[in-house]
Amino acid sequence: DLKQEQTFQELAKATHREQLTTLTAPVTGTVQQLAVHTEGGVVTEAQPLMVIVPESAGVLAEVTLENKDIGFVAVGQEVAIKLETFPFTRYGTVKAKVEKVTQDAVNDEKRGAIFPALVSLEKTHVQVDEKHIRLAPGMNVTAEIKTGHRRVIDYFLSPITQFQKESLRER
Repeated sequence: DLKQEQTFQELAKATHREQLTTLTAPVTGTVQQLAVHTEGGVVTEAQPLMVIVPESAGVLAEVTLENKDIGFVAVGQEVAIKLETFPFTRYGTVKAKVEKVTQDAVNDEKRGAIFPALVSLEKTHVQVDEKHIRLAPGMNVTAEIKTGHRRVIDYFLSPITQFQKESLRER
């Protein structure tokens, strides 16, 4: 009877241990940035194992704005997103809006001062030939933010205007 009790206790411990090793995500989504790639890998306490992008979440793109452009960008402006994976000349662009622009610059070794911003895309899928392809986390994009408009003639006249304003003056 003692042996049976010990076996029962060991079974309860094993069941409890198995429950502790099973991970259940709080949301349905896509796993991104997996920290442990090997079966049986060891993790430390409070170590993030992965990032899960919720399936129900809208698609956000993290973009960077150059210092020369930051003064012309505000929340709510229209954005045209070009997906590197799908050439825009063939598949078009995805409409988006500026959601957030940080006020503090981040120093980039190659580009100097840049300002991170978030844009929300209107679609979660793109039409590629006959298929709907879901936009995936980590896709590279180019964001073109509409900051104003000019007449076509202004493009041709701007070098002349600039020359006129900057010439014929002394120090």
